[in-house]
Amino acid sequence: MGRPLFTDGPEDAAPASPICPFCDGTDTRVLSPFGGQLSVAQCWCSHCRTGFEYIKWEERQRSSPEPGQPR
Repeated sequence: MGRPLFTDGPEDAAPASPICPFCDGTDTRVLSPFGGQLSVAQCWCSHCRTGFEYIKWEERQRSSPEPGQPR
């Protein structure tokens, strides 16, 4: 059957308070689970009052081992 295209698992969700890419603030919130693409969530930083998009699979990609390494 293959892998489902869309899942609601925790690995596909943005954290409750992602770090702001502009001011590194943690006083943020997710405005919408989906942004311009399915792979991003729309977020708001209350510290610098800036909207930003969080790539939902970013953390999983960072923690993935290098190619050829066991998982």
